[in-house]
Amino acid sequence: MIDTQYFTLEKKTVAYKTAESWATVPHVSFVYEADAGCILAELQQLNKNTTVHITLNTLFLRIITEAVKAAPQVNAHITYNRRRVSGKIERRDEINISVPWLLDSGEMITVNLRNFENKTLCEMQDYIDKIRNKIKNRDIYIPLRQTCVDNLLCDLKKGRIFKVLSALTGSVFGKSRTPKRKRKDIKVYKKISAADKITKDDLAVGTITVSNIGSLHKKQSGFMALLEIIPPQVFAVGIGVVQEKAGMICGASGEKTIGIVKVAPICLAFDHRALNFNDIIPFLRKLDDIFSSGEIVREW
Repeated sequence: MIDTQYFTLEKKTVAYKTAESWATVPHVSFVYEADAGCILAELQQLNKNTTVHITLNTLFLRIITEAVKAAPQVNAHITYNRRRVSGKIERRDEINISVPWLLDSGEMITVNLRNFENKTLCEMQDYIDKIRNKIKNRDIYIPLRQTCVDNLLCDLKKGRIFKVLSALTGSVFGKSRTPKRKRKDIKVYKKISAADKITKDDLAVGTITVSNIGSLHKKQSGFMALLEIIPPQVFAVGIGVVQEKAGMICGASGEKTIGIVKVAPICLAFDHRALNFNDIIPFLRKLDDIFSSGEIVREW
């Protein structure tokens, strides 16, 4: 017996961008192993003294944001013409983080967490909690469809006429065609204030992508070695679960011993057209500072 499941709108949205990623972006990846013992202890202490519960996922987003500030060249969009071998890189001041989000249905969507460059830990947590409530209580099909239309219009402006026509054909005809929402449902959605619903801006492409697989499977022992860079972004981060491993422990007086350390594997992937490895060294150095001091938690 064969159980056939045709692509939903969520799967089509993900497939459209990830297929473009692997077809057009020359990926380079590097796995950074962070000694997370210090920040985990700081986070535990913080959550004992505040009414707002800061999750480990939010803490990692804050850490990544600070590292991006140290290496602003990774927070950029690229435009490239392969035939003419020409292009441009636009660095962004706003740090908008695209994060994969698991829905109750089991489907995944990508949510755009906007303007994280100036948010504190508590502000980030509050923002994420509000997004979670909006996803849980509101229909996201309508804004997701609007995002798909924006993607097609963007490709149309780039002259990708055949690609757009093929996508439209697949959405309208065949067994995997995309169903439409009823007009009354659209009217109800439009009447809801932007503060209480997911909009297409919440689903737009951010400036970087951060994927935390550790939040999905907390008992894993591996790590992410490569992940998609979603065009036009040039940088992506994959966070694995914190694991206990044998490692070097530095004592208060500087002596070193072998013991069990808590390691967070972090995969960094970048677009080799826009970045070289030396461009992410400031990012790595900032991670070193944060994980060794834990000060970022105390600056919540």
